[in-house]
Amino acid sequence: MAENFTHTLAGLHVLLPSFEHCVPTLERPDAEQLVLDSQNWCREGLADLLSPAALTTLLAERASLWTILVLPTAPYEFLVAAARYTEYLSILDNALVDKDRLGSDPGYAAEMKAAIDVLFDGENIDEPANEELAIWFKPLHNCLTTLRGYLTEPVWARFHHEVERFFIGCVEEVFYRNSETIYDFDAYLRMRRNSVGMGMYFALGTALAPPFIDESARATRLRDQLLDHALDHIALANDLFSFRAEADANDTVNAVATLMLSENLAVQDAFDRVGLEVQRNENTFRQTLHQAVAALGPDHTVSRYGTLLWHMMCGNVDWSYRTSRYNGERHVWDGRYPRVVQFQKGSTLFTGKSYRDLVADGLA
Repeated sequence: MAENFTHTLAGLHVLLPSFEHCVPTLERPDAEQLVLDSQNWCREGLADLLSPAALTTLLAERASLWTILVLPTAPYEFLVAAARYTEYLSILDNALVDKDRLGSDPGYAAEMKAAIDVLFDGENIDEPANEELAIWFKPLHNCLTTLRGYLTEPVWARFHHEVERFFIGCVEEVFYRNSETIYDFDAYLRMRRNSVGMGMYFALGTALAPPFIDESARATRLRDQLLDHALDHIALANDLFSFRAEADANDTVNAVATLMLSENLAVQDAFDRVGLEVQRNENTFRQTLHQAVAALGPDHTVSRYGTLLWHMMCGNVDWSYRTSRYNGERHVWDGRYPRVVQFQKGSTLFTGKSYRDLVADGLA
C-alpha cells in the first residue's frame, strides 16, 4: 500500500450501507458473565502469547462477545469454550498480519497448520518440537479439547475441515501480503472466503440444529445457498468496519482497499461497491430463508439452521459497531448504529451526521 494511503483517510467522512435489518441483534441476558468467564481463562491460558499490555488491549476488543452474539442460542458451557477459541484466533490473526511476527513467513504459518492438524488425528497429542510453535499450540489444544466434548463425530469432522480451510486462507494471505500482487475483487473474495474463518462457526452452528439427514436435493440446494450468502455477507461486512484500522497499518488485504488499488476507486465509491454486495447477499439470504420455510416448513433442519445463520450475520454486524478492534482504543459504543463515520488516525468516529448533512457541508 502506498505510504501516503493513510494520510488521505484522516478526517474523511464515509457513509456505511444500511444494516437496519441486522441490528440490534439477539443478545443473551447472561452475556457479560459469559465474557467474564471466557476472559478469566484468557488471562491464564493466553498469557504466554502476549505482553500484559497487549493482553489488556485484546480483552478490551471483546472477541468473546462476538461469539456470544453470533451463537446466542448455544448452551452456556459450549459458548464459553467457543468464546475462548475466538479469543485465541484474535491473537493468531494479529500475528498473521504482523510482518514482524508470523506475517513475514508463510512457511512458518504452514508449519503451524501442520502442527494443529495433529489435534484432529487422535487422542495422543505430542507438542511440536519447535518451542515457539509449542507456545501457540498449548492454548489451542486446551480450547479444542474442551470444544470436542460438545460435538458429535460428524460435526467434529466438519469443524476440522473448516479449520484446515481457514489456515489455507491465512497462508495465502501471508503470501499475498508479502507480494507486490494486487488481486481483482473476485480473486480477493475467493481468498477471503477461506481466511475469514466463518466456516468454523457455521460448523459449530450445526451442533445447535437437528442433524442433516436424508435431505432432498432441494433442501441441500437451499442450505448451500444460505451458507454462501451468509459467508460473503460476514466477510465483506467485516472488511467495511475493519478498513480504517487495516489502512492505518498499511494492510491491503481488504475488499475496500482491493477495489481502490485494482480499479482506482475513491474511498466512498469502494465502500458503496462493497456495501451493495453486502446488501445483495443479505437480501438474497432472507429471500432464500423464506423459500426454505415455505417449501420445507419452519421446523425443517434447513429452516432452523438458516435462522442460526441469520443470528451469525446480525451478531457480526452488531459486534462490529461495538468493538475497539475495528474502531480504535478510544472507542466507546453508545448503543446507536449510525451510518456516517469519520476516519481519524487510530480511530473511527461514529457521528450523528446523515448523508444530507455531508452534502450540505460539502463532505460527500
